[in-house]
Amino acid sequence: MRVQVSEPTLRRLSSVLLALVLGTSCSKPSPPPPSPPSDDYEGADGRPEAPGLGEVMVQVGRRFELAGRAAMANRFELAAFEAGELGELFENDVPRAGLPKEGPTAQIPAMAKTFLQSIPPELTRAATSQDPAAFAIAFEHAAAMCNACHQSAEKGFIQVPSVPGRSVPVLDPLPPPSRLDR
Repeated sequence: MRVQVSEPTLRRLSSVLLALVLGTSCSKPSPPPPSPPSDDYEGADGRPEAPGLGEVMVQVGRRFELAGRAAMANRFELAAFEAGELGELFENDVPRAGLPKEGPTAQIPAMAKTFLQSIPPELTRAATSQDPAAFAIAFEHAAAMCNACHQSAEKGFIQVPSVPGRSVPVLDPLPPPSRLDR
């Protein structure tokens, strides 16, 4: 069966077809609206949710390790920079971080504030002096404060080295447990 279409109808169909083809190939889909900028996490209710303290402490450990390694390499400008970044983490991120759900945590905010007020400035001064011995003393003081906080929160197994240049946390092998400890 053959269908006959008049010339005016054929032109209209051609125009419609051409418009459809050109319309879809020429138009671009509109982009999705931009999300509001945020460095927070979003909770199930859509409101910003702060990261956990453990997550922030991973960043703290990395900055502390880099500061120590930089000082050991006589890259004191980098060590001072990392000390400043530590200060920023303790000023901005630690206070709003979610505290661990296990172990004692009431002492953490006060200990973190004491750390902020003393350690980053001390590490920065030592790095700026470009004195390896002064930096080693400041680093040891910082590590002692970190380890005291970990002990108080029943996280003493997370040990921060007292010597610059070592990995954070300390991962030196321990002796195997005795049969009596099992």
